[in-house]
Amino acid sequence: MRARPSLAGPPRSPASFPAFHPHVTLASGPDANALRAAIPREQRAIHVRFASFEVGEKYFMSVYVAVRSAVGSPLENLREHLRAALGVEAVPPVAHLSLHYIDDADAEERARTAEALRSELWVMESREGEEQCIKLACVDPQAEGERELVILDGFDGEEIWIVKCEGPVAEWEVLEKIALTL
Repeated sequence: MRARPSLAGPPRSPASFPAFHPHVTLASGPDANALRAAIPREQRAIHVRFASFEVGEKYFMSVYVAVRSAVGSPLENLREHLRAALGVEAVPPVAHLSLHYIDDADAEERARTAEALRSELWVMESREGEEQCIKLACVDPQAEGERELVILDGFDGEEIWIVKCEGPVAEWEVLEKIALTL
């Protein structure tokens, strides 16, 4: 995520609003080899659908979209496999796509950021029957020339990235990109 919504002023903390690639964190841990080994060999790509737009209390879940992860779904099956291989604490309790990381020094910006994303139509919420529907407006990185927007209600997870997450977000290092079976 690069674009910061229109807010009152600069953040208090330099750790707030870093640029990062949107992603669903599957697991975390200090051992990249263990993470790599825990991924099933023939893991298929996973269609990820957005479930709800949320404001959280933690840095890595400041403003995020929870993703659908029902029991028996491909995403939840992978999360269960990773819990068994790496331990429960390695897998986030909620499958989610973070939109912004906001330091506790700027905690009041979390709700303001969410409201700005709604009012600027980067996040659109609606209902279809009992189901909440979330759509995100995203700048198409493959568009040439003028900035082109695409509206997404999910995406196909076709890679798992092993990332060394040490230090500030800008210093994180992608160690490997593992292509999933299509």
